[in-house]
Amino acid sequence: MNQLPITTALLLLLLTGCNSTTQQQSQASKDSLYAQTVVISAPPADSLSLDLLTLKAQGKLTDVQTVRVADDPVFHSAKTYRGIPLRQVLERYTSLKNLDVAQTQIVFECEDGYNPSMPLSIVLGRHSYLAVSDADAPNGKEWVDAVKNGKTKKIAPFYVVYSDVKADERNYKWPYNLVKISLVQTAKIYATVYPHNDDTMVKGFGLFYKNCGICHALNGVGGKMGPELNYPKSITEYWRDVADIKAFVKAPTSFRHDCKMPAVTYLSDRELDEIVRYLTFMATHKTQPQPSSQPAPSA
Repeated sequence: MNQLPITTALLLLLLTGCNSTTQQQSQASKDSLYAQTVVISAPPADSLSLDLLTLKAQGKLTDVQTVRVADDPVFHSAKTYRGIPLRQVLERYTSLKNLDVAQTQIVFECEDGYNPSMPLSIVLGRHSYLAVSDADAPNGKEWVDAVKNGKTKKIAPFYVVYSDVKADERNYKWPYNLVKISLVQTAKIYATVYPHNDDTMVKGFGLFYKNCGICHALNGVGGKMGPELNYPKSITEYWRDVADIKAFVKAPTSFRHDCKMPAVTYLSDRELDEIVRYLTFMATHKTQPQPSSQPAPSA
């Protein structure tokens, strides 16, 4: 997955001394953990944002090439797209060259409220593309919809794909229905959700934002597809049975009819316990979410 393991990062955080040099090293370690954790957020006002629909209307997304994907995780088949290297888009229309890539997140905003982010260094380390159309679509159409878990998914207007990433590599997000891309200083995203004063919560923090934060927010930091889980009332304050929380995560439809949340079966009980511990911790660290400029989730 090409990421610093959470346990390694935690060990680095625990090696904190009292002199100023060691404190600086400790802060650098925390910043490294920030950058290695996949987190989602409504970008702050000072981020570098690209409105993709505006760029398209201005005729700036026409320099396309054929992109072949061996195993598309949305269509579950080989696919061909027309796209532009993502690095090329960022270099042309942002101040990418002036950024510290190691401390920057790339945030994807989708129409349906799915807002994943990734460390920018990971995205630039692979052959990533901004797909502007589906080359397999019938004549006269730019895109075809996908069917996932029996439900139709709108792929347009843009889709981030890779020619060298396997469908099961969980560190890589494939955001479709994409409308905006932002580059954000990593530490700003995590300011209200990182457990600065309790290193025992770091693992749960990392697990939550890597696996849950793409759809759910805490203190407004996270996806908008699912409900906010901390403000104004934490899920752990009104749903106190930890066993039920874990059971719901593993099989949401056994609790709620026609639940849109997919079953999360790849996390162990120990990992789910770490997530719940972190959520319990965050219940005592609430911050009112900032107003979001992103589009509301579609019905």
